[in-house]
Amino acid sequence: MEQRITRREALGAAGAVGAALLVGRNGLPALEQIVSAAPAAAATKAATVAVTPSMTEGPYWVDEMLRRFDVRANTGSSATVQAGVPLTVKINVLDASGGGPINNAHVDIWHANAYGLYSDESGQQTGGGTTNGNTTGQNFLRGYQVTGVDAGAGTAPVNGQVTFKTIWPGWYNGRAIHIHVRVRTYNGSAVATNYTTQIFFSDADNATVLTGAAPYNTRSPKTDPTTDETDNVLSSSADATNIVPVTGSIADGFAATFTIGLTGVASNASAASSTDTKVSASLASAKVTRSTNGVRALVLSVHAGEKLTAHASLVREGKTLGSGTGQLSGGAHTLRVTIPMAVAAGAATAKLTLTDTAGNTRSLSKHVNVPA
Repeated sequence: MEQRITRREALGAAGAVGAALLVGRNGLPALEQIVSAAPAAAATKAATVAVTPSMTEGPYWVDEMLRRFDVRANTGSSATVQAGVPLTVKINVLDASGGGPINNAHVDIWHANAYGLYSDESGQQTGGGTTNGNTTGQNFLRGYQVTGVDAGAGTAPVNGQVTFKTIWPGWYNGRAIHIHVRVRTYNGSAVATNYTTQIFFSDADNATVLTGAAPYNTRSPKTDPTTDETDNVLSSSADATNIVPVTGSIADGFAATFTIGLTGVASNASAASSTDTKVSASLASAKVTRSTNGVRALVLSVHAGEKLTAHASLVREGKTLGSGTGQLSGGAHTLRVTIPMAVAAGAATAKLTLTDTAGNTRSLSKHVNVPA
């Protein structure tokens, strides 16, 4: 007689074989213990790795180009951290045929907040008391890291691995709770691999968060009406690879590990991490202010997704009216450049040139008005 495994049995199998992040004495993921270890500790080489099913990117993909480990807040002046239970996600990207780690892969994640809303969308599915679906101009819960290059919360990068600090996603009508993942590899500046999939959690883990923590439990209904079993994207064949186990608690936060096995991309763990060609940064705002004592200054609100050298200048008709250079770490920054008293009032252009540690450059600009 043919024996079939049920979806719930598959969930149990996934929990038994899945790897999870260590949890420290304070209940938070002990990321440094893993990230600073030998690369094999994070992306262990095996004979083969299960190929992870590709899944639709969905309607809410936006290429924000935000290179950051902590994706919880908007960049710019409205950098409020999204409310929700903390979740640290470790993603390993491996060559399915040989089992080795793949470096220089750009890994994006994006997902809904506790109320079921994605950022930077003018209209979207809602439910459970959520009514305002317009989040245009915001970029919470979006970001990318580069495997073998970005250290995340640790002190050094790990072959084939990225980590993200986020929150447990909320639900919206028609889908089980999930996190979108995109993996891109590059041949020079051209995209060589463009793979998308989704991470899911067990119905029991989702229910624990949705009924036991704010603001999830303020919604009605509290639990996700669409379960893993009824989701139209998650197939039964993906249960054992795309539904991940978690460690931790509501009080201390959770941690999860997701391993992606890719076909057609060879392990390059010994290769130099030198294919990064993007500068991750955004210029949220620019203006020229005048203090009570008459001193004028160009003020720039910048979000850096990596370590950068910034050169800011105020330009009019090809002439530089004032400039300054400084070093930026990842995160939000306010840059100020004093404008000489001799500069006349009127329209001008704020220019920002950014250079990362690999020598890549990016120029951003905004029109401003210089007060008298």
